[in-house]
Amino acid sequence: MFEMDKESLAYGVTPLENRFLLEYLPSAKGDYVKVYLWGLFACSHKGPDYTPEDMSKDLFLTVPEIEAALRYWERRGLICRVSDDPQQYRFYSPMQRTNAPTAIDLDMAYVNFAEAVYAAFSEKRKVNPSEISLAWEWVQDMGLSPEAALMLIHHCMAQCGPQFSFKAAEKLVVRMKEAGVKTSEDADSFLQHNQAVHDGVRKVLSRMGKRRLPTDDELALYEKWVSEWQFERQAILDACKEMTSGDPSFKYLDKILDGLRNRSEARTGKQVAQLLKEEQAQKDLAQEVFTRLGVRLSGPAAALEYKTLLEIQPHGVLLLAADYCRRNNLRLEDMQRVLEGWKQKGYETEESVREYLDKQTGMRRLLLDVFEACGHRGNPTVTDMVQYQKWHRDWGFNHEMICSAAEQARNAENGRITYLNKVLETWHEAGIKDISQVQAKKAPVKKKTVTEQQYTQREYTEEELLAVSDDLIEEARKRRGKPSMESGTDGV
Repeated sequence: MFEMDKESLAYGVTPLENRFLLEYLPSAKGDYVKVYLWGLFACSHKGPDYTPEDMSKDLFLTVPEIEAALRYWERRGLICRVSDDPQQYRFYSPMQRTNAPTAIDLDMAYVNFAEAVYAAFSEKRKVNPSEISLAWEWVQDMGLSPEAALMLIHHCMAQCGPQFSFKAAEKLVVRMKEAGVKTSEDADSFLQHNQAVHDGVRKVLSRMGKRRLPTDDELALYEKWVSEWQFERQAILDACKEMTSGDPSFKYLDKILDGLRNRSEARTGKQVAQLLKEEQAQKDLAQEVFTRLGVRLSGPAAALEYKTLLEIQPHGVLLLAADYCRRNNLRLEDMQRVLEGWKQKGYETEESVREYLDKQTGMRRLLLDVFEACGHRGNPTVTDMVQYQKWHRDWGFNHEMICSAAEQARNAENGRITYLNKVLETWHEAGIKDISQVQAKKAPVKKKTVTEQQYTQREYTEEELLAVSDDLIEEARKRRGKPSMESGTDGV
């Protein structure tokens, strides 16, 4: 019995033909070459019990990586698996593969597949053996049928051109495996859907003004929109119109569609278009209110604020409230209080609110007449309205009498309204109700000065304060030389 000294192995040689270096090595993966060379070495020095597991430890590769490399060289015809238990492989010389191929047990399924791949590319591209081997792994490892793998190759050529990357195509192979694609029928259905996704993404990119191929992330987002969120293509394209600020992007569009999904059941193009139309109309109405109010508010904040106000009063009343608040220097936060106050009083339509505001305006105009007559400066207050109601309703003076008394208060040194109140109090105590009685009795005014808070007060509601008769307002208009209300020329 003879054996080689183990240390002498380091000084020996392993025969390797140049044909392998010229024809097989350039197209093979580095790990595949490692496995082939180590296999040649093992044929001479490792014995028949050497297994892929042993090779895995020696080469620091996983067993699946070792087996994938061995299958590759099987397909290339340089080795042949002659036994499964235990696993045994026979190595052939590259010269044998060239000169006597019929003597080698070649994988004819692989050969036929390779010829079909070469035919698919024809003169469009030179395909190297490693790429064909990788495509064959889609059949061996991923479970695709050879027909399905060829359909995938044609699909990638249509999508990306003949120079597409076989390695990049593996991502699609993984998805096909996850989707359970095996037969050519499965592949046709899957690839048609994938084609629709690619077309859809290109449409979206075109809407964004971008002229380039889609990225994997963009394809994944579009797949989510149509498959998981169930949006139609036209619905997605319509949603692109909502990208009104910044640089349009798929992430931006994803947020828009997510918002649509959360607030509505709209999924078809028609439904989404109608929803966006209604929401735009709502935005325009909100903007109308805030513009009237003199407030800069837009976007989600404006929509939320408008929705809150709309729950209190209808849009027409909101516009009237906005005008009212702006005239009275009230802020947005005051507007809700104004609307709620009107609602509590029963003013919930444009007509009722306008009538209420007309009465309020009428009372202010009457007081402005009085202020003008006595030379008082300023705007009427609620206290002034209370006083006027006392003079008119409690003491029975008409507007002409009140203005006449106001003229007597013009020369008062201090507190013209206080003096006016005292004049009317004197007339009231004297029983004077007509201007002719004033001239006849010439009732003196008490010299004692009192403050305007010293009159007998009465609590009035706002409705009572504004319950001024049309005749009284008409009288004030004639006194100031303005057209009557019947003419319709005087607005609020």
